[in-house]
Amino acid sequence: MKEFKIYKQTGTYAETLEAYGLANIIEKIYAQLNIDDNTKIFDSGQYYSVIANSPLSSEMINKLSYFHVLKYIARKNKEGKLNLPEGLNYDNSVFRYDEQKNLIEQRRAEINEAYKKFSGKEKNKHRRKRLKEIDKKYSNESATKIDIEFDVYSQASTPNQLSGFQKIYNNFYLNKDNFNILISDILKYYSKNNNLEYPKLIKDKKLVNFSKTITATQLYNPNQGKGLNKAKANGINGFNFKSSWISETLKTTGAVNSMICKSVKVGSSYDLKLFVPEFNDIHMSKKTEIINEFKKHLKGNTPIKIDILNIIILINKLLENSEKNQDYFGKAKNKIKGLYSVYQKDLGQNKAVSNIAFIQTPDFIIINDKNDIDTWLEILNEQISIISSIDELGSSVQALMAYRNFINASHLESFFIFSYWYAAYLMQFFSDKKIYIKQFTYKILTKFYNHMDKKGNLMNIINNEGFQAIAKAIRNSTVTLQYVKSKGLKPKFDIRYGVAQSLQNKSKTSDNLATYIGSFIASFNAESGMKAEKKEFRKRVTETELTEFYSLLDNNSSKLVGALLASYSFAKSKNDDSNKETK
Repeated sequence: MKEFKIYKQTGTYAETLEAYGLANIIEKIYAQLNIDDNTKIFDSGQYYSVIANSPLSSEMINKLSYFHVLKYIARKNKEGKLNLPEGLNYDNSVFRYDEQKNLIEQRRAEINEAYKKFSGKEKNKHRRKRLKEIDKKYSNESATKIDIEFDVYSQASTPNQLSGFQKIYNNFYLNKDNFNILISDILKYYSKNNNLEYPKLIKDKKLVNFSKTITATQLYNPNQGKGLNKAKANGINGFNFKSSWISETLKTTGAVNSMICKSVKVGSSYDLKLFVPEFNDIHMSKKTEIINEFKKHLKGNTPIKIDILNIIILINKLLENSEKNQDYFGKAKNKIKGLYSVYQKDLGQNKAVSNIAFIQTPDFIIINDKNDIDTWLEILNEQISIISSIDELGSSVQALMAYRNFINASHLESFFIFSYWYAAYLMQFFSDKKIYIKQFTYKILTKFYNHMDKKGNLMNIINNEGFQAIAKAIRNSTVTLQYVKSKGLKPKFDIRYGVAQSLQNKSKTSDNLATYIGSFIASFNAESGMKAEKKEFRKRVTETELTEFYSLLDNNSSKLVGALLASYSFAKSKNDDSNKETK
């Protein structure tokens, strides 16, 4: 047996976890037999292929001795004692729930103390240093390490999940004498000739407390659960789905190192987001490396931001891994298809699935060489910083939804919608809160548009001298002056408000945009001239530059020109005249 198939039937991450779980078991088999192998997972469309480099023979399976398919979840009872199965040592084969929970709480307290002690921009350096110390203290190299799989095991240890988990664990642990036969049954079921039929389960062996069916919990099967789950929508079924022990075993072991469980804040309560990355073509060792790094850098605790940040961070980890492996060159989407995202609403004692989604890897991230890797890391890191700084409240919800649509659908117009909103948000933020907020930088924004520019239209507009002069004039009349004011200084020129909204409204037609820009520049030049008499200089926009800009409107969509203008006008540039006021 060399190739195994997991057929897609639910449209959710259930079969993805199943494929990861099968690959995990195959890897453990090879590790015990001291055979070097790197199992590969490939998306074949209707099914996932799990391919072993070295064929697995019956002789190899018969040589197997028992290994832990899952860790045993050890929790203290009311008397504070651990109830371990007979013969099980309190070692790395046990997930020490109470110890891990205490470590998580200690780390959280230390992080909160660091932010409290080193608050403010002037203490950024000390705060970063302390956070690195905390991270190292609880890392895998330390005695107080936090298990990278804590999030999944902690969910599996809840009352609704624990019963099914223990049944799976006991199937193997209580039947060690038949362990190799159980593993053989699993492999036979998924071998390429199985045609979705179960192999004949052990008949001549007496199994101890063996569960042939396991409740299909919503943690691993988001489309199944108690309630409206009948095959036909003709009534309510008050029972859970039952599934085979083989399928649920693999979903559970696949989830342990491939699922991400993250709490999200909604009002004063917390719901749960579940993420499972879907790879298109990858070896298990690389998948594990990428997901482990991904889990260390998770961001966000609100529903929309967490989707955006985590798909970008996942792509970042792929790009960083690509530096070591040229097989990852090409479209990032060819390696990572995207991220399953499931939202579970907290109902008190239980959680209920309220949304099942899939966030696609953008189609526009293409890697041809190391320079492309460095450029995209720059671009994505800047956008992570910007999204992270936004509070998911009020109007920002719609803006973040537009940005998520941009990532998910590779829809540039959605990025423009976000850009208009963010320009106005910057002005309001500087005005109301008088603290620093991240801006797009001119240099990295140009790299972004250059990589998005398939037909050459974008860079023709951006490189136009008239476009650059007007963007600079708007920037020197708006966000740059607002930043100066937020620092407690008095701007030397008048701040123009509502420019982003006006650009969005006037860009619907070329005539309206041309009229608005003409009026804005006339006022800008007049003020610059008056201030020049007082030895306060600001470069004016020339007639030639204004004519150049008007020519853009004759040859391009006014909506495109206006959107790019809003994007660049509120970006940060070191060469703007008004930046001198901050010195």
